[in-house]
Amino acid sequence: MEKNLVVIGGGTGISALLKGIKKYTSKITAIVTMTDDGGGSGVLRKDLGMLPPGDVRNCLIALANTEPVMEKLLQYRFEMGNLEGQNFGNLLIAALCEIYGGFDNALIELENVLRITGKVAPVTFENVHLVAEFENGDKCIGESTIPKMCSKLNTKIKNMSLFPNIPKANSKALDALNGADVILFGPGSLYTSIIPNLIVDGVVDTLKSAKAKKVYISNVMTQRGETDDYTIKMHIEAIEAHSYKGIFDMCIVNSDSPEKVLLENYLHQDDSSKIDIKEEDVKFLNERSIELIKGDFLESDNNYIRHSGYKVGEALKKCSLL
Repeated sequence: MEKNLVVIGGGTGISALLKGIKKYTSKITAIVTMTDDGGGSGVLRKDLGMLPPGDVRNCLIALANTEPVMEKLLQYRFEMGNLEGQNFGNLLIAALCEIYGGFDNALIELENVLRITGKVAPVTFENVHLVAEFENGDKCIGESTIPKMCSKLNTKIKNMSLFPNIPKANSKALDALNGADVILFGPGSLYTSIIPNLIVDGVVDTLKSAKAKKVYISNVMTQRGETDDYTIKMHIEAIEAHSYKGIFDMCIVNSDSPEKVLLENYLHQDDSSKIDIKEEDVKFLNERSIELIKGDFLESDNNYIRHSGYKVGEALKKCSLL
């Protein structure tokens, strides 16, 4: 019998995971953060007052079972004119929102068109923005601005919240958590993709009562302005600070090394470095009774360092979680 799988994060971070893991189960729900305010999504939020479509679009494409031309169409970005920088998939979602009277209805229609495996559930349908409180006492609003400001001020993120209010969770997202056999967190930006889902009203309480095995997929690389010099222990502690101690049953850590040229590019472009598991991490995981799963979880790609959903699925299968 297929297991019910839930993946929590942001569209860019978890989309590669979803592509591979859908080969193991069709009962997948991707719970997606809705605080993106940069790029094309930010423009549509400002101009049309709609929810940000970008992360949802990435997850829909990852789970789609349709012709390759459709993926190319939905990911196409205009290069000139008034639409320069805007993504066609975002515009399609905007149009469907107008036609069918809301983001939730638009999502249902697009799921049918793309014949996706599983479901994509925005964590909330309320229009909110992400707020970071830094260790130096300053605050910053806006998902796209937070990492830049954190890096500029040479400080670290202390706490995340939402503005203007704490929104209620999408009931479909909560139902998916309640019915899950396995809940995966990440991979993705710690403070702007994973944690924003946890500070939506109802999510943490539902996670506490959910009987599912909860698995953290550790990021391969640090991220400038969010997790500079962060260890695996620090990642988990940040999530616990926004949820509850002992949230995870398992931690998946990549032990393979990306190609040297890729590591050099990440360091040069983003001051990003590989996260290696250390003795203090192993000790911390043991203290929390978190099972450690190490292995090669990388996907071969010429330009990016990312997880392979297929390899993660294999690891979960070996642990009888899929």
